[in-house]
Amino acid sequence: MSETVSRRNRRILLGIYAVALLYVVIKQLYLAVYVGGFPDQRAHNGYIVEMARNPSLLPDFASIPVYLIRWEKLTEFMILNKGEINYLGHPSLYYLLMAATGAVRFLPDGVITVDYMRICWANILLTGTGLVLSFRMAYRYLKSRSPFVHALFAGALAALPELAYVGVSANNDNLAFLAFTIFFTGILRYSEDKADLKTYLLIGVGFLLGSFSKLTTALIMLVMLVVILIMSIIRTKSLKLIANRYFLMTLPCYLLLLVYELAIHSRYGGWHPTLALIAPEYYKTTAFYVAPENREVLSIFGYARHFLGAIGHSWSSLYGHNQQVNKIMDNGMTGLVYWIPVAVTLIAAAVQAVRRKADRYTIPVVLSFLGTLAYHFYSGWTGYLQSGYTGGVQGRYYLPLMVPFALVTCTVLPPLFRTERAKRVGRILAVLLLACWLLGDVPRLVFSFGFPEY
Repeated sequence: MSETVSRRNRRILLGIYAVALLYVVIKQLYLAVYVGGFPDQRAHNGYIVEMARNPSLLPDFASIPVYLIRWEKLTEFMILNKGEINYLGHPSLYYLLMAATGAVRFLPDGVITVDYMRICWANILLTGTGLVLSFRMAYRYLKSRSPFVHALFAGALAALPELAYVGVSANNDNLAFLAFTIFFTGILRYSEDKADLKTYLLIGVGFLLGSFSKLTTALIMLVMLVVILIMSIIRTKSLKLIANRYFLMTLPCYLLLLVYELAIHSRYGGWHPTLALIAPEYYKTTAFYVAPENREVLSIFGYARHFLGAIGHSWSSLYGHNQQVNKIMDNGMTGLVYWIPVAVTLIAAAVQAVRRKADRYTIPVVLSFLGTLAYHFYSGWTGYLQSGYTGGVQGRYYLPLMVPFALVTCTVLPPLFRTERAKRVGRILAVLLLACWLLGDVPRLVFSFGFPEY
């Protein structure tokens, strides 16, 4: 009988995750075909074109252009705009992968075509693989929980508006999401005392892919690893976490980032090739530099309000260049429901710290989030003082952390509903929360925006 129930539950759980994955893909196709307006598409596609023309792991960033784009039947026709330099200073791995799809074609008249839907499908594959790995992780670590708990985990990821929106567009955040999921799978294995080669490989390979996808993701993972190392030293009074053959075997995964950063610093004089470093004179002619007489005057507290507001808004809505969609999806107070997993994780980490009964991933997850957020604020504030620019503040930089946020939420909340009566209440709350997540997402956009000809 128990085997029958187990098989039935297995089918239910697999069904939950399959529906969640299908829901995300359907949303992404709607967003790609009817909505568009994805963040920084000219710049991302220009980088892809340059990697199709001159593939390199360490490109000459000053020579990567931005293109003028004409849209026609899901294909982008790109014409070189010699007056603009691409402002993306990201590592090139993601753009090399997109160029490898064959989406870019160079025509004899100098026009370049980019197969828009091929790029979209490649990014759906990246985010879809990340989601499958996340669902597999939850299936394993939450297998003793009710199907409602698995539905909450799947819903927390599937309903987050910006995850699907960014996930279908040309954006290196998508490779970062997949890489972090691989990395965090290794962290979970470590939390179970599985300090074997597979664990170190998952962490090392995830770190390598993530750091060569996006430097923000590299910082998140690096802070998490440092916190875990400190916690291990305190607990074991030794360096055995890194003083072993498995760490030495995966050490190149970390050293490659150091080599890359040293090369960048040697060439540009900074750890990140910003437009101000690669083309300082051109930089002062762009929107990233505001003349002193035209700057908005903000105190540090005023900038903090702007910073937190921008993070909050872009996390719980669609944040792109389609202004009509931005207005429709401006969730306001209702968008707070998407912050519930983040809030639960922050509270859980605080409780663990007070009780000194920390697990091996909740506190590192929270400190990596807060540490990266603090650095993000510091760099944004100092950048504002130098340039007057208040942009570059988006919640999508933290999308990979939604996986541990959802997992912690689904781990710490169920024990609060132990009795049968409490379980019934918990199920009702789970259904209500899922409804709020799902109805505030793309279904609301479809109802308001419809299916226009994009």
